[in-house]
Amino acid sequence: MTARLAADGVDVVDVPAKLARRVRMLSTGHGRKTDEADALSVGIAALSAARLNSAQIDEAVAALRALTEYRDDLVRARTQTVNRLHALLAQLIPAGLPRRLTADTAAAALRGNRPRAVLARTLRQVAVDLLGELRRLDRRISDAAAALTTAVTASGTRLTEPHGVGDVIAAKILAHAGPINRSRSSPAFASSCGVAPI
Repeated sequence: MTARLAADGVDVVDVPAKLARRVRMLSTGHGRKTDEADALSVGIAALSAARLNSAQIDEAVAALRALTEYRDDLVRARTQTVNRLHALLAQLIPAGLPRRLTADTAAAALRGNRPRAVLARTLRQVAVDLLGELRRLDRRISDAAAALTTAVTASGTRLTEPHGVGDVIAAKILAHAGPINRSRSSPAFASSCGVAPI
């Protein structure tokens, strides 16, 4: 929305939620939270407050956000596919399979299973289809992770220096925190992230 308004020549400012809340609490209507009251309080805060930052689109951050959301969607789809595949294999193989099912484990189990009954043959065919989908999702997740690694490296961030913070976590932090220069100071940034010391 910010990009559309900016393209139309409309100045867009970043109104902090705390400021909009203060305006809403001081207005008539007893501070009730409704869409209309929110819009009005944000508008009043934007007109009357001094030193509000202009909202700007950082394309690198927007690209990181798109990549992280895409990867998260793929991981969710993979989890659903693995769960379905596991349920089918539990019906086909009496001993079942280990909890952390991989495409290779499932393929090995299916190679050794050649049922003759109609139901079992159908279940096996569905499992083979799900296995193909699982392999495709694994490739797409790997490609998305590689794109995230490239984007994080290009950003020049030092977030990956601490132990335990990899490229995917660093990309999520950068994507959701946005450009740090939108905050007045490091304590203001910490406060907006909810990590400021008491």
